[in-house]
Amino acid sequence: MKYFKLISISLLFLASCGELNYSPYEVEVDNLYLNSVNLEKIYSIERESEPASSENTTFNNYSIAVLSDTHTYYDGLERQIAYINEHSDKYDFVIITGDMTNVGMSSEFNATIERLEELEIPFITTSGNHDLLIDGEAIYARLFGEDTYILNYKNTNYIIYNNNNWESSKNVPDLNWLEAQLVKAQAPHRIVLSHVAPNDQDRFSPEQIELTKDLINNYQVDLYINGHNHNPAQSDFGEATHLTVGASSKNVFLELNFKNDELTYEFINL
Repeated sequence: MKYFKLISISLLFLASCGELNYSPYEVEVDNLYLNSVNLEKIYSIERESEPASSENTTFNNYSIAVLSDTHTYYDGLERQIAYINEHSDKYDFVIITGDMTNVGMSSEFNATIERLEELEIPFITTSGNHDLLIDGEAIYARLFGEDTYILNYKNTNYIIYNNNNWESSKNVPDLNWLEAQLVKAQAPHRIVLSHVAPNDQDRFSPEQIELTKDLINNYQVDLYINGHNHNPAQSDFGEATHLTVGASSKNVFLELNFKNDELTYEFINL
């Protein structure tokens, strides 16, 4: 009789509470490793477009889109995705320089991924400082995998790394790793991407900023691209052009264009 009452009470509780949901702080998310999966898709695009003859110079003519700080600005992100899909024949892939969440909750990551998977081209990411809050670092690792890696694509070296020094459990920025990648970077174009600006005086010491600048100059980096600051901007960092992407709430994203071995960029306003 007691057992019957216990079942009845449990059923009544479930009925009164409606649908059960997982906690938004859930860490045990699926192991998707989306960065690795999408890197392979990007390399497949490169292989499929390789010219039959070395005289075919159109192989290196392509564009990519760079987004950042999507947070929970879902309307803005959806507008960006719609525009990119409308021009998917132009763009080869998308890079997102972090802050896909507000406080690193699995529900925020999942809501962003659900929208990003509407893209008709591959996307890769690095982490932002907000993505690493609470248990976000563990969640990011399961969903995306590594946040520090390189992509060598069509005569361009993309060096993508985590420099969220306050939030990361790792020793970042790892300038030894950055230099090692720049030493190996032999392509005509070298682009470094992170979430935080390399000259953020609140986060980095003068020595760190100068060392990063020396690396950028010594290895002839073309562009340093970051997010974090929500307004799109252009300046100089050493001898490189320094670009801040801008947040999805600003209805803008960064476009990189490669044509006849020339690199240009444009902020696309939606």
